[in-house]
Amino acid sequence: MATSIRSSIGAALAALLAALLTSACSAPSPPGPRLVIEPDDGRGFILEAIAGATRNIRLTIYEITDLASVEQTPAAPARSVVQALIDAAHRGVGVRVIVDQGQYGTGNNAQQIQQTVGAMRNAGIAVQLSSTAFCVTHQKTFVIDGPASGFSGTAGKALILSLNLMPGYFGGTRDYAVISDDQGVVQEASRVFDSDFTLPSPNPGCTYAYTPAATIPPPSASDTPALGEASLLFSPVNSKPRLLEIIGSARQSLLLTTEELGDDDMICAIGAVARSAARPSVRILLSGDTGSNAAAVKTLLGLALPNLSVRVMPGVPPPAGAPSFQTPLYMHGKQVIADGARAFVGSENLTNTSLLQNRELGTFFDDPGMIARLQATFTSDFATPGNSLPAQVCTTGSQCVTISCPP
Repeated sequence: MATSIRSSIGAALAALLAALLTSACSAPSPPGPRLVIEPDDGRGFILEAIAGATRNIRLTIYEITDLASVEQTPAAPARSVVQALIDAAHRGVGVRVIVDQGQYGTGNNAQQIQQTVGAMRNAGIAVQLSSTAFCVTHQKTFVIDGPASGFSGTAGKALILSLNLMPGYFGGTRDYAVISDDQGVVQEASRVFDSDFTLPSPNPGCTYAYTPAATIPPPSASDTPALGEASLLFSPVNSKPRLLEIIGSARQSLLLTTEELGDDDMICAIGAVARSAARPSVRILLSGDTGSNAAAVKTLLGLALPNLSVRVMPGVPPPAGAPSFQTPLYMHGKQVIADGARAFVGSENLTNTSLLQNRELGTFFDDPGMIARLQATFTSDFATPGNSLPAQVCTTGSQCVTISCPP
């Protein structure tokens, strides 16, 4: 009898332990801010967030084609981001999406984007093409379970990305994202989305120019709701001054990655940090050293400072007409780390167009663990042989100029 009781107790304890282990393995990610690095982390963080949505999903995106039925190279898997959005809509979650109108209409991937948008609309997802009040809607942001009338309870989260939702961005590019459950962030991102979703398109629409005064018509601050979150950077409203502030704050080290570095003020601010009395270490990773980056490379390397280095990650294959050099990943991500203590990740390139003419979103953070991981990835990309290449100063071309900076 005693043996039978002990066996029953043992079996019950074993069953309880198994249940606890299963629960632990399937539990959602813990609350708090979280850094995502691509291609290391894949689609999982997005799929997990979409699967956890109970009320609504807001998505603002520049390019979106991550759906298995859309023919593209590389192909999307069956468990794709867009399929997860469709599944969420089918289970009753309200899904709304803003897609950049230019990429939908005439972009290089317009056909695939149109197919993807059609599939989402057929599933009951409300898709709105972006307002031409902004030259480009280059923002990449999810808001999961943001504010909605008649609901309370589950707190929402925001996913602020540098990557587009296309298969190649989960394997061939270096990109970053920040997941925030700060409710101020969630609410402000939701308010701006709701405004952008219904924002009319002016006639004529915004037309790109390399100087704000020549942009027709220039984006207006009135097209953006009142902003109050100190950690958020929205273009065209406050991204430029806030990025200039974090860059200028560096006293010991400045680590920076961007696809494009073309804004004169940004280039001069980086040079000023490198020339400052403290001579902080300034290291920069770009997608390349030609085209829109040529002037930045020529200007910064022309300073001939031992504490300033610029390298490039052009990826595989190189752009048409470029030399045949290659690196495993293409640098698409946008991040800044000042003194190893404060960081930025977002959709903003450091160009006049991105900062003053587009809709963009980025975020500051100071979480030590997130910064340590971001810094370790940067160091690997910068210092590991073959991961990046030394930038070369241009000798010809219309963009091969030295920027005149204040003394």
